[in-house]
Amino acid sequence: MSTKAVITGWGKCIPPVELTNADLEKLSDTNDQWIIDRTGIKSRRISHVDGTDLAELAGRRALAAAGLDPKELDLILVASTTPDLICPSVAAMVQDRLGAVNSAAFDLNAACSGFVYATANAAGMIESGFVKKVLVIGAEKLSGVMDYRDRSTSVLFGDGAGAVVYEASEGDAGVLAVDLGADGGKGQTMVLKSMGTNGNVFESLLAEEMALHFEGQAVFKIAVQGIAASVTRVLGTAGFESEEVDVVIPHQANARIVDAATRLLKLDESKVFMNIDTLGNTGAASIPMAISDALDADQISPGDIIVLSAFGGGVTWGSIVLKWGERTERLGHHEGELPPTDATVFDLIEPNLRFFAELHGLDPEDLPS
Repeated sequence: MSTKAVITGWGKCIPPVELTNADLEKLSDTNDQWIIDRTGIKSRRISHVDGTDLAELAGRRALAAAGLDPKELDLILVASTTPDLICPSVAAMVQDRLGAVNSAAFDLNAACSGFVYATANAAGMIESGFVKKVLVIGAEKLSGVMDYRDRSTSVLFGDGAGAVVYEASEGDAGVLAVDLGADGGKGQTMVLKSMGTNGNVFESLLAEEMALHFEGQAVFKIAVQGIAASVTRVLGTAGFESEEVDVVIPHQANARIVDAATRLLKLDESKVFMNIDTLGNTGAASIPMAISDALDADQISPGDIIVLSAFGGGVTWGSIVLKWGERTERLGHHEGELPPTDATVFDLIEPNLRFFAELHGLDPEDLPS
């Protein structure tokens, strides 16, 4: 049998501070029902620590679940649109913190498609024999670049990290097919000019250049069509019909996008796993976080055929078909947690509110509590 990349460990890191729809009502012309109807989101998390801290903890939890020592890793791959620094990479910093002295490390940016792209890289390197054990992390601190008075973006995005361990296996389980694509001509529908979330990034760009540019209606159409076409192609490559799929774990972009793509693909809605209501859109972190939650909810069984699919800025898209291995229980647990914080959500987003205040004709000192 050919060598395949099998998921053997999984973990996530969710910051403790919530930004609820009620909080957002204090910042823009929106309300809880409006947000839920258009996105399916009730709350999202805001991190009080750097994105690398989120990535590290998610990675430690995934390694514990796989029963691996960090020294056994051959590669650490981090997918992120919001790295703390451009250099050194998040992956290199995580490699150092974990003590993964035998591992290579690099970051990958394909926006919200990042985890699928990273999985494709990991699977390809495992299949080629270049590596045997890979830690893939999706981590985002999107709060570092949000204008929280812009209801078109602020209602969507949250912070978090998820991680998965892929190991080489000679059985029939593992990554079976990959579909990746991009259309740079539509890249202007989502633009983020900031260069990192570490430190005071608000001193580097003007407010009108710093804010995330997001064309919601255009993105919706491109995303639905892109996801549906990508899933159709990858299922064809793997030799499966849609009714043979056991679980679909999409990027948690927007509940309406996922619902529309599900209908277009004629998939059974009960097979589509969603956790967007309490986490929001966490970019490249959303699929690995959802994998962890799906396992905790007993939604994945040994031998299941799983489809992962995502769409992101760039424009990028990608889908994976994999067969789950024999184990759905963690071999171990990492007991560490993020450092505690007494900060409120408005304490954490205060720099954002001050920086973007003048764009909304407001006094930077006029802050909610």
